Amino acid sequence: MDNIYLTGFMGCGKSTLGKVLAEHLRRHFVDMDAMLVKTIGMPIDQFFQLHGEKAFRQREYDLLKRLAQHDRLVVATGGGVPCNAANRELMLASGHIVFLDMPLASIRDRLSAAEIAVRPKWQTDDGELQKLFASRRPHYRRDSIAIDGELPLADKVAIIQRKLFPPKQCPVNLNGVTHTLTATFTPEIALQQWLAARTEAYSRIVFLCDYRCADLHAERFRPRFPHALFISVQPGETSKSLRRAEAIYKQLLAANIGRDALLVALGGGVVTDLGAFVAATYKRGIDCVLVSTTLLGCVDASIGGKAAVNVGDWKNQVGLFTRPQAVLLDCGSFWTLPGTAIRDGLVEAYKTGIVLDRDFMIWIEEQLPILLSGDSVLLAHTAFQSAFLKAAVVKEDFLERGLRKVLNLGHTYGHAVETWNHCRVSHGRCVAAGLLAALAISQQRQLVSAAWAAPRRALLNALIGQPFALPNAEQAWPIMANDKKNRGRKVLFVLMTEAAPGYAFVNDVSPADLDQALAEQLFPDKHK
Repeated sequence: MDNIYLTGFMGCGKSTLGKVLAEHLRRHFVDMDAMLVKTIGMPIDQFFQLHGEKAFRQREYDLLKRLAQHDRLVVATGGGVPCNAANRELMLASGHIVFLDMPLASIRDRLSAAEIAVRPKWQTDDGELQKLFASRRPHYRRDSIAIDGELPLADKVAIIQRKLFPPKQCPVNLNGVTHTLTATFTPEIALQQWLAARTEAYSRIVFLCDYRCADLHAERFRPRFPHALFISVQPGETSKSLRRAEAIYKQLLAANIGRDALLVALGGGVVTDLGAFVAATYKRGIDCVLVSTTLLGCVDASIGGKAAVNVGDWKNQVGLFTRPQAVLLDCGSFWTLPGTAIRDGLVEAYKTGIVLDRDFMIWIEEQLPILLSGDSVLLAHTAFQSAFLKAAVVKEDFLERGLRKVLNLGHTYGHAVETWNHCRVSHGRCVAAGLLAALAISQQRQLVSAAWAAPRRALLNALIGQPFALPNAEQAWPIMANDKKNRGRKVLFVLMTEAAPGYAFVNDVSPADLDQALAEQLFPDKHK
């Protein structure tokens, strides 16, 4: 059980906070008082007059008991709920209690006359109200996470998010040079702290983001970095090009940005790829920090020191290995992601689990419905664990000469699908198609059993959603022949194995093998 129960004196803003918190966590919000009014069929003050407080508290307990049977709720409780020990037991057994600590005078100031009129306890004289407030406060504080109720709403949300998912860190070693990867709901604070801890000062800070990200997330950074330069590009793969990089170079030059500046790439995989490429090549290199705001970027693009741009429809064909100074996974942005973006990120995380950690793979399978609902805390765990696993591989093979190629599982055919569709089908769905093709070939070669393959195939099809047009082997092969990981003019495939280590590298897959996999296993009715 992982419910969040908001407590505090009547009128302190539990319902207001609860609605926003639930939106940011992608969870269901329940206002106990509003639900009780529906259940009893009359306003609470009227019920008090007719039946008394004891009857109301019993109704309150009964409702709380029902809510405690559910999971992942954000519940705004009534003012008297925590004063009952049985109520506190229910809340502690099923989640976290958060107390909005606020002076009585401040609560009074935020209430209108109409709001006071529907709260029976507020209609007593001031002395009685002060006595009630003083008697309840120790109950509110007991067994709870206390936060300042007078803070701005966004700050209260951020504090609770950090309590549910404290910042997690791991070192990322890129060919002997180490930086820190941090998964956090407040990357703006983490970036400020990172800068404060560095001995050298940067002459300027430049944020690169796309217009969508600027609208959604840049405002969290602007107050903390008031003198920073913000450069925005159009969202989407078309911005990841040499032409766009040149336009950014010109903007940096026009602003007199020198080599002692810091570029912060704030956005999804397109922006972090483009930003790292620009930073590594502008004036022969300036420092760069990546702040990834999409699940796909957090589990894949921001990890490992690769930077690249596209050439036409050919993905990531011009680039280099580089080293960011730090990587921040912005879990506070997950609530803004559409379902398609969550699915894309889960495909890459699932791929990582298949080849590197079968327990993580199974965990994703078990948690899939909740993950697809967009629960921000579970997505944060997914992002960090996937990044942590990928970082361990990158440490062993930064230049992708051996082990790191395992992360190409699903990408050989997947990139061909993406290119063939002119990037009009999302990266995650294309990789999922590539994973299904690899799974089918693995089963053909008896590397995995039908029983092992079945649940994996079902999950991947669920992540893909609606079928889409796929290239056959003849159409895909010329694209796959240009894959960066190929050697000796042979197409490298990563296949799955049921036994350890969980993967196999092969370069003898034929076009006929691929066509058989497509015809028998992968969208047979849609295959062209």
